[in-house]
Parts: sequence; structure tokens; C-alpha cells
Amino acid sequence: MHRVDEISDAVRLRLLELVDQGAELIQLGDADDVAAQLVSRLPIANPWPEIVGPCYTSGSLQRELGVSRAALSKAVSDGRLLRLMTSDGQYVYPAFQVVDGALVRGLREVLAVLRLGAQDDPWTWAQWLNTPVPDRSAVVAEGAEPPRRRNIERLAEGDIEGIVRDAEIAAASWAA
Repeated sequence: MHRVDEISDAVRLRLLELVDQGAELIQLGDADDVAAQLVSRLPIANPWPEIVGPCYTSGSLQRELGVSRAALSKAVSDGRLLRLMTSDGQYVYPAFQVVDGALVRGLREVLAVLRLGAQDDPWTWAQWLNTPVPDRSAVVAEGAEPPRRRNIERLAEGDIEGIVRDAEIAAASWAA
């Protein structure tokens, strides 16, 4: 069996599972358009999916947070939610900013600082938040390497002041 057949069979099974759960696939639109969207999102020669990690669509994030589309737009405009535009013009929302069905506290403060260094570059902000870096706040034995953690993990754990401080350093270096 060719790899294409394996992939198409797996997609077909997942779609059938959705139908069994009551989803109406007609809402997805024309089959060719759906196929084009699926293929355009494949991480072939594109490092961003690995860097940013999984993302929500508007609809899936609305369901996760239990809010309306208007509430998502307001959260983006208020700087409480990071939204990325894909190369094909679709909006996605990195999943790392949602923990236990809520937006990570402190994200607004961090994004406001990161904007100072990279005015309109949410992909850079997402990379900064999600890339593992040495955790300078960790206590380690002399000569040992500090553990690597993602800034968003530290933020989700409540280290708002520390992450804002680190964001100020990053923003200053980007602006230089």
C-alpha cells in the first residue's frame, strides 16, 4: 500500500468517527476545498508546526473556552490571546496558551512587552513563548546545566514577573 493510501484511509476513518459522533461534515464545505486545506496544513518543509505546536481553529477554541467568536476577537484585540495567520490566510491559535480550559494568566502582560520589540510579529512571539530555553530561575548544582523549559510553562505556573522580565530582555534585543 502506498503512503498516500495509508494517509487517506486514516483521514477517512477519522472523518467517519466524527460522523458517528454527530458531526455534519457538509459544514466543512466543498470536498476539494477541504482537501486543499488539509494538505496546506501538512508540516512538509515547514518548521512552524514543530516550533509552535498544535493550534486551535476559531471554532475549536470557541468550544474549548466556551465563548463566542466575538469574545475571541475581543481577546485578540485586548492582547489576551495570541492569534497567528497561516500562509494561506487562515487564523489559528496556539494551544499552548490554553490550560485547563482557560487562557494562561499573564499572557496579556507578556504579549504587550514582546510587541515592543517585534511590533507585528506574532509568529516570533509564539516561538519565544514555546521554545524550550534554560530555566535561569531553577536551582541547580554547581556546574550542572539548568533544565530547559518553555516560557509559556513558567507563565502558566504563575511566574508572571519573571517571564515579563525575560520578555523585556528579548524585546530589547529584537528592537536593537
